[in-house]
Amino acid sequence: MGRPVQPMTTMSMRRWTIRYRIGTSPYHSRIVEALSQADAHKVFDAEMPGAQRCGSAQPVGNR
Repeated sequence: MGRPVQPMTTMSMRRWTIRYRIGTSPYHSRIVEALSQADAHKVFDAEMPGAQRCGSAQPVGNR
């Protein structure tokens, strides 16, 4: 019955480290999984709306 459905992208999820602060607390870091840096920011903002991101997401060295 036709061809099997292929995924739209062949990109794999990557791990990104994001530094953040909550209020006047010291810096913390969190690892999120996303396709791109922009997606990592969106995931982080959705999961932690009260946190203030400090800088951009950085890829984790080894997968």
